[in-house]
Amino acid sequence: MDPLPDLPTPDQCAAHEFLADLRTRITTQPLPYQYGVEARALESLWAVFEQARAAMKKHPGSEKFADAATQKLNLVVRPITAKWHRAHEDGRLNSRDGADEFRGDLAGVQRQLQDFAEELHVMAYGSKFRDGLSAPAIAKPDLDQCFEEVPFGLPAGTRGLPDKIIQGINTAERADIAARRRHHGSAASAGRNAVGLALSGGGIRSATFSLGVVQVLADRGLLKDVDFLSTVSGGGYTGSFLTARLGAGGPDADVGGPHGPDPGPVQYLRYHAKFLNPVNLKDSWTMVTGTFAGMLLNWTAPLLVIVLAAIGATVFATYAGATFWPAAIKITGALAGFALILYGWLLRKEKTWRIRGGKFLGFTAALALAAGAAWLADRGFAAFDDWLWAGASRQQLGAAGLLAMLVTAGPAIIRFLPVLQKPAVRRIALQAALWLAGLIIPLLALFLFYLCRHVAEWPASNTAAWWAPHHYYGIELLATAAGVLALVAIFLLNVNLTAPHRLYRERLAKTFIQSTEGDDRPLPLAEINPSGRAPYHLINTTLNLPTSELPALRDRKCAFFLFSRHWTGSATIGYARTGDWRTNGAPVDLATAMAISGAAASSYMGLGSMPTLTALLTFLNVRLGFWIHRADKAGLRGAPGFSCLLREMVGWDMDENSRWLNLSDGGHIENMAVYELLRRRAKFILCVDGEADPAFNFEGLLTLVRHAQIDYGIRIEPDVKALRPDPATGCSQAHALFCRIHYPPTGDAPAAVGLLLYAKLSVTGNESELVHRYRTLHPEFPHESTADQFFNEEQFEAYRQLGVHVAEGLFSPALTGGQTHPPTFAAWYRRLAANLLMPEAPTGAVSP
Repeated sequence: MDPLPDLPTPDQCAAHEFLADLRTRITTQPLPYQYGVEARALESLWAVFEQARAAMKKHPGSEKFADAATQKLNLVVRPITAKWHRAHEDGRLNSRDGADEFRGDLAGVQRQLQDFAEELHVMAYGSKFRDGLSAPAIAKPDLDQCFEEVPFGLPAGTRGLPDKIIQGINTAERADIAARRRHHGSAASAGRNAVGLALSGGGIRSATFSLGVVQVLADRGLLKDVDFLSTVSGGGYTGSFLTARLGAGGPDADVGGPHGPDPGPVQYLRYHAKFLNPVNLKDSWTMVTGTFAGMLLNWTAPLLVIVLAAIGATVFATYAGATFWPAAIKITGALAGFALILYGWLLRKEKTWRIRGGKFLGFTAALALAAGAAWLADRGFAAFDDWLWAGASRQQLGAAGLLAMLVTAGPAIIRFLPVLQKPAVRRIALQAALWLAGLIIPLLALFLFYLCRHVAEWPASNTAAWWAPHHYYGIELLATAAGVLALVAIFLLNVNLTAPHRLYRERLAKTFIQSTEGDDRPLPLAEINPSGRAPYHLINTTLNLPTSELPALRDRKCAFFLFSRHWTGSATIGYARTGDWRTNGAPVDLATAMAISGAAASSYMGLGSMPTLTALLTFLNVRLGFWIHRADKAGLRGAPGFSCLLREMVGWDMDENSRWLNLSDGGHIENMAVYELLRRRAKFILCVDGEADPAFNFEGLLTLVRHAQIDYGIRIEPDVKALRPDPATGCSQAHALFCRIHYPPTGDAPAAVGLLLYAKLSVTGNESELVHRYRTLHPEFPHESTADQFFNEEQFEAYRQLGVHVAEGLFSPALTGGQTHPPTFAAWYRRLAANLLMPEAPTGAVSP
């Protein structure tokens, strides 16, 4: 008889039973970032204790197993479960920040439990064995495909640009980037894998939030890898700060120090952050009077038109007689009726005749309406003249004029009044002022026209000029006034200098570009970054083209316009060397480009233009926009004056063929500053979104997605669910998303894959106490109105610390696999891709 086999010992049985649970659960297997649920992983850790107790109870005498299991669970697992029990109940695992911290702790526990499972295998079966790990969510071949090299630059045939221009742009930008890479000792392949940092619009809020993110990049040693710095509006404040400081030779540490103390340049910026806030009463009065003076100078243009119209109307009325307009109404009305009948008959004919009939009908109807309006104006003047002759006093006229002037000046100067610095109060006051001005200005214009006609009919002596009918002295007087107004409006007026743009630019330059008090020397854009340490700066603005007939612009009524060190222009109107462009007769400087990029309040605002308000906003001088003469148009440039102001008021001759171009905030067409990076096919893009988006509609991001798809066939499919806040708490699950950029084959460039990291202005609930306090006091945080440009120290620090917090979270051990200080941007993105990218369905895959 064969001897009986040895029975397993209690330790073997207990080890076998516990190991069966341990090695098949998340306690020893990776928790895929893309799919894993942290709360379930924590519950699995809790279950380990019950499984160990059950094995010990079932197998009495398993002393060795009991000692090993108790030691491991109490010293390794229990500290983690105790730490995260209350956090789980508080909902911290619902946010990515809390979940990432838990994953970091879980990874450490898992490594020790994997070692323990190997020990238990020896105890249970007498041999060593280490379990294999489950496959990652994204396979290595798919991950490798995302990191194949991508040449950067404008592809041949980009939006119809001549190859010579494309080659010139690419050559200049690649040379600057190659020099910078050599300076920093970068191992990146020449002309490939461009890294782009995009800082979005959003005024001082976005600038401050972006500053926090940039400080973390500098602190982690990754700012050196940024090839392109693309900015728009408020992001351009911080971007210009980087260009000025790093370009002058300063080290990255000068813009670092995310956790303090502030380096000198950051300290200077902080002290001047309230750039629009008057220093004292004298400064406030200077700002108000300067703005008001600019408005008065601007008014010379419409006043000249009114005076000339009054002279013309007086002369016409003298020779035409009182019966002219009634007769004109009858004739034009009859003509319009005939045109209507003719149009009805031509509808049965071919298309050419239908179009001609429609044009004829429109022309005759316009004549009839014009005749009717002229008759009404003539009748109104008769009543006005009777009122004046009936005894209206000069005091009444003066008081009415002064009141009207104050009302019309209100919207332009209201932003500088210290009592109205609270955004809600200032918004209400501004809306009320605009409503009043909208009602009063048309009445004021009509009143001035009638008053000028009244003056024109003042009689004179027999020495009056031959051209003054009935010897009207008033016409001579008005003609003299018109001459003076014409001298100012046509020959002296520069609407770029009389607009608030000048003050805005000077204040921005003092804060973000100057390095010392009083150093207000302009920094020519063509001469920025002499040290080669700063990234190549792309400053995005909007080219307003409301009268363009290009099919591509029929809906947008605007186009992208770019300032950079070497080339400036637009794909719509062409590019020229930056040194060939002039602003107010001087070379384009960094401060002017920055201010244009941030010209949010303008009469024309790209996609957000309000045609019914353009004339009003222009007249009220609520216009930070800028007029620039095309570099490729011959002839005298002069200054944008009378004609530009009238064109801005009525939207006349503002198309791609005009000599003078109207520019405004780049956010009026694309507020993420990513578009130009996509055009250059950047491999790695970090977009810092600080725009005002309290409803989390992601207007800026999705506008970018739409433009990229329509214009270049570039496909981006962001998943924003985790960024939307919980309605109950106002907190989001995550601050950022990571997704692919699918570049299609175009010109000389093959299809390729890029990577976009998008960081959103959001809170997840685990920010610093300073941020919590500020949010408690200001529930709108972090999406307070962009109209608030008067940040105090606490407000500045709350947004800066939030930027630091968001950026630090992107280097968490859970996301970077423990490599919290990656050596390069590419290494950082590879870690992020492994944990954040979702596998693509075969139908959606794009092969480079």
